[in-house]
Amino acid sequence: MKTLNYEKLIALNPTEYDRVTNQLGQEVVFYEHPIVGDDLPVIAVFHEQKVAAITGFYDTGDFYEGSEYLPVYMHGKVDCAYNFGI
Repeated sequence: MKTLNYEKLIALNPTEYDRVTNQLGQEVVFYEHPIVGDDLPVIAVFHEQKVAAITGFYDTGDFYEGSEYLPVYMHGKVDCAYNFGI
């Protein structure tokens, strides 16, 4: 997943869609892009780690607790849980 500048994104006060806890116990907050809106995929934000990434998904339907599609942050990278073998 492509990362974004966390500080710039949060400064633009994006609209929150949803939030969930992933398989690693990390809280993931999903946002709409504050400028482009829903023409861009959902953004996953890890506030504790100060990391934001474009998910590639245009809605949050696949992002529920236990889903293999949930974004996780590991080793300096954000990706779906299944890509990390979680």
